[in-house]
Amino acid sequence: MKPDEPAPEAVARAAEVLRAGGIVAFPTETVYGICADALNPDAVRKLYGAKGRDPEKACAYLLADRSHADRVAPSMPPLARRLATHLWPGPVTLVVPGRNDGETIGLRLPALELPRALADIAGHPLLQTSANRSGEPAALNAAAVEESLGGVIDLLLDGGRAPGSKSSTVVRCDRRSVTVVRAGAIPNEEILRAASELTLVACTGNLCRSPLAEALFRKLLAEKLACAVPDLPRFGHRFASFGTMAMVNRPATEEAVVVGKDHGVDLSGHRSRIFSLRLLASARRVYCLANNHVDFLRPYFADRPHALDLLDPKGREIHDPYGRSLKVYRKVGDQIARAVGKRADELAGPEEEGGPGGKVDSLT
Repeated sequence: MKPDEPAPEAVARAAEVLRAGGIVAFPTETVYGICADALNPDAVRKLYGAKGRDPEKACAYLLADRSHADRVAPSMPPLARRLATHLWPGPVTLVVPGRNDGETIGLRLPALELPRALADIAGHPLLQTSANRSGEPAALNAAAVEESLGGVIDLLLDGGRAPGSKSSTVVRCDRRSVTVVRAGAIPNEEILRAASELTLVACTGNLCRSPLAEALFRKLLAEKLACAVPDLPRFGHRFASFGTMAMVNRPATEEAVVVGKDHGVDLSGHRSRIFSLRLLASARRVYCLANNHVDFLRPYFADRPHALDLLDPKGREIHDPYGRSLKVYRKVGDQIARAVGKRADELAGPEEEGGPGGKVDSLT
């Protein structure tokens, strides 16, 4: 059968098996899996027995649609919802808080139609795991499933060879950050890019004001979130700067480098960039140093004017020190530092308790 165009009779037969408390094996876009009715305790025990799995280790829930996640995880963190928006359907398992205090559960929405159809016809999420005995290699075709679990599963839906040799990427999502706990089909870099929002800072030449603001955003927000600067994407944040009339690949001015050192950031490696439609489209928000930058960019944000604002929360412009004395640069640097500090407070949001615990490795 074609797993992306499953035959209705095959799905109906699988539904009968699941309702009767049986186990169904099926292909996903990564490897073969097995599933059972999550609301049937006998079926769940049978699934664990077939897998040879420690009952203390969790399995993931198989979903039919993004909206079904709320049925088992009504308090999904914002970062998890962001990943779901960008990467589902697809080979990523999200580990999120469950309904009960301290509980963590895995959620999986495969790219193939067949497993989603199984969850849909069941009417509620199914419990699922890979179609192999614990500790054995993942099954990539029906023959491998039969060899490993042939005596304990009730129905095997043969969709040919599974297209991927890697299992899903497993990502733990707590209230403020994400962590890849098992590398898989989706690269870690793609996970972090999907989890994080891009904040841009705009000035004219991208030689002094916006590079300083960009660097200070990273420094100050990392301090507020108690993380290292390279870890900011895990906490949902990326930063870049550009100029509306910049010459490309020029270094920051000498005065800007000095002021950067005054504020604990290094601008010596900065190279200027000019705005592009692709860059603007990927940004969640753009902070401008002056009103002329807002006016220049406004046509590109007609459908989301709220994404464009002055860097200073009080609406004050921060004027260009280019070509002026170091004293002027330092005054402007202080203005930028104060404005970025307030904006970083907004981005950091309120303090929250730490994320869920639990044995996330149990999903591997």
